[in-house]
Amino acid sequence: MRTVLIIAMSAFLLGGCPKGGGGGGGAKIKISEEDSQRPKPNFDAGLQVMKAVDKNGAVDYATAYQYFNKSAELGGGKTAHFNAGYAAERAGLTQDAVRHYKAAYDMDPAYEAAMFSLARAYTEAGDATSAVALYKNYLTANPTNQSVRNELVTALVKAKQFGEAQAEAQEILRHDPKNATVFRNLSAMYYDQGQLGMSQLTAEEALKHNANDPGTYNNMGVSLLIQSKEPEAIEKFKKARELDARHFEANMNLGWVALNSGDYTLAADCFSNALATQPGNNDAKMGMAVASRGLGEYKRAQTLYDQIIASEPDNEAAYFNAATLQEVYVKDYKTALAVLQSYADKHPVAPTHEVYARMERVKKAKAEEDERKRIEAEKKKAEEERRKRNEELLKNMAAQINGIREKLTMNQACIDPMVSEEVGMVLEQAQMVVDSQEVDLAADIQTMLEGYTPVVDDAIAACAGGAAPEGGETPEGAPEGTEGGEEPAPE
Repeated sequence: MRTVLIIAMSAFLLGGCPKGGGGGGGAKIKISEEDSQRPKPNFDAGLQVMKAVDKNGAVDYATAYQYFNKSAELGGGKTAHFNAGYAAERAGLTQDAVRHYKAAYDMDPAYEAAMFSLARAYTEAGDATSAVALYKNYLTANPTNQSVRNELVTALVKAKQFGEAQAEAQEILRHDPKNATVFRNLSAMYYDQGQLGMSQLTAEEALKHNANDPGTYNNMGVSLLIQSKEPEAIEKFKKARELDARHFEANMNLGWVALNSGDYTLAADCFSNALATQPGNNDAKMGMAVASRGLGEYKRAQTLYDQIIASEPDNEAAYFNAATLQEVYVKDYKTALAVLQSYADKHPVAPTHEVYARMERVKKAKAEEDERKRIEAEKKKAEEERRKRNEELLKNMAAQINGIREKLTMNQACIDPMVSEEVGMVLEQAQMVVDSQEVDLAADIQTMLEGYTPVVDDAIAACAGGAAPEGGETPEGAPEGTEGGEEPAPE
């Protein structure tokens, strides 16, 4: 898992969405073989996909991109390229988005939506310098456009051109000293330079001029988090979400904080909102995958990891997280090893690379799990055998109880009453076990019966030998005039 703290900068909306671009996912559009080789049917099919909504309200931007891309390849023109760029951007295909937006802009340099979207795509792709060039070129012809000048400051900060960014910001403030966006951008610049105190001051200044700017609250939260003031940071992130439930940066930042504290429900809500804003963002998908894993939604987590790997094959963290999901949570060691082996096969890594250490760990975990299962199976087998023996004991126990009870009844006159009472209590307890089919008690009861059977037999044997029970009368049949001693000698 990787934590990405995100500073919010300009709120100016770059470019525009293609018409009908708010819809669903997985639409099945059928076009004939002949139409599939023409730009307009492919373009129309892309729009239909964008309008279709799946049960989760998601958009199948990847499929839409395929249609728009085909339309552009067949000569669909700048609009086909622009829509292909938009769908690619939303699907997380940043480089494809750059390629299509640039094609649309090159076809028509006056196509402002394409220019702004290209600048945004450049920045998302980590090429803020190219975005700076676009904004400067635009401002040459439109020097009074303050919104674009703010965007130039944003791009300059991301391009690490701090001196020029500050000069541009001061130029804006000369004409508009209450421009909250400039102060927010300066806050981001100071944060990027490690000047957290100045970052906080400029953020507070931004709030003086726009108290309802979620981006500024987000920036303050990031600075506070870096200063280890987590409760205060969380408060700022939540305030940003109150002002804009789908504010991308605030949702991302609060989502990572929630993950680190184990609040997977809050994290899932944050990343869900972030993905609603940027469906193709792999960092948001990574966060949602970890949150889903924490909530026990393993299939959803694996699907997200698969999407990240498909769109970003070099994302090592996605491979490792997917392997950990299978190893630790699903206990599917075969799949975990396959994921790690796939990474090793696709990337030229040294034998000392972490991927091999992880593979050894998975193999060890598999061996331990196999041993645990073997011991568990043996215990289960032993328990089943014990239960079968006890069930057999219960089947025969009723007859055994009746046999002892009959012996007591037949020899009641000569057996010591205390012995009869004690044995009777044991027989009663044994009968209760038989009646309730308490299999687990069968062995103990059998042991008791086997212990008391000799007691009864000995008492009966004593009766047969002529011994009177303690405190009893002289047995019948003794010769008259004797006291049970030797017979008198004959006369």
